[in-house]
Amino acid sequence: MKLVRIVFALVLVLGLTLGVAGCQSDEDTAAKVNGDTISLAELNKQVEQLKKQYPNMFTGSDGEGRLLDFKQRLLDNMINQKLVEQAAKDKGIEVTDADVEAQIKQLKSGFKDEEQFKQALKTAGMDEAGLEKQVREQLLTQKLIEKLSADASKPTSDQVKAYYDANKAQFEQKAAKRASHILFKTDDKATAEKVLAEVKAGGNFEALAKKYSQDPGSAEKGGDLGWPTTPYVTEVENALTKLNKGQTTAALVKSSYGWHIIRVTDTRKASQQKLADVQAQIEQILVQQQKADAYQKYVDSLRKKAKIEILVADLKTPQASTSTTTSK
Repeated sequence: MKLVRIVFALVLVLGLTLGVAGCQSDEDTAAKVNGDTISLAELNKQVEQLKKQYPNMFTGSDGEGRLLDFKQRLLDNMINQKLVEQAAKDKGIEVTDADVEAQIKQLKSGFKDEEQFKQALKTAGMDEAGLEKQVREQLLTQKLIEKLSADASKPTSDQVKAYYDANKAQFEQKAAKRASHILFKTDDKATAEKVLAEVKAGGNFEALAKKYSQDPGSAEKGGDLGWPTTPYVTEVENALTKLNKGQTTAALVKSSYGWHIIRVTDTRKASQQKLADVQAQIEQILVQQQKADAYQKYVDSLRKKAKIEILVADLKTPQASTSTTTSK
């Protein structure tokens, strides 16, 4: 299941921040930012990727309206990215090849092998060259944010308590079951049945998970999925409701991921986390808020000073600069 979470992260973190500069005619230009171009072809390419991933998103009577809204928002993000690239260059901020390689290596570590990594890229509508480019852009943004927030102060104890008091629901621990599983590919039911029989006969669940599980995120941990932070797929959730601590599914459970053997290893009751237990977490949240606020204010200031030209009339939004021009 970690595979899909990483793919989702790739899409969310990296998928909406492309900006392309180059020498091209206005016929292939969506916008210009201080003279640098954003390609209309690249904008359309990203839209097509999204349509492939979520084929039902733009269907129905209001599908065309949603599509136009998405294209406008995407172009707005690309304009911001272009401004960030220009600002980073002015400040002497650079991302080295070694930086990019290290980040991609970290991403790859979440997969069982190279084949699984490439499949994840394909699912996300990317190739390795595109991923490398997007990682470089994301790292550039991160370095700029760190520079802008270098003087950020540590939250005070009063600020931490105020956040806790205002967001207590955020720190409620719901009743939950901690589970482990052994995952098999859909076409490998025979092996799954064999391993299930071993588990029923008293075989070591952790050892069997390490040997057979196809889930790269949990196999090396003996199948342990940890305490859930989001719901599992429906079939797994339904299986968990029937199990108590120490119990294992009597039959294989089939989901879109393949065949599962599931065991509940622990349970907990609903409770309210104490301030002392989440203080470090709140401090991190507040620091990230400071960074996000500083970054947004900086980007807003860049937009006010920038010459932004939207060259496709339908894509012009209220966020565009007053110096914006349109054509086509």
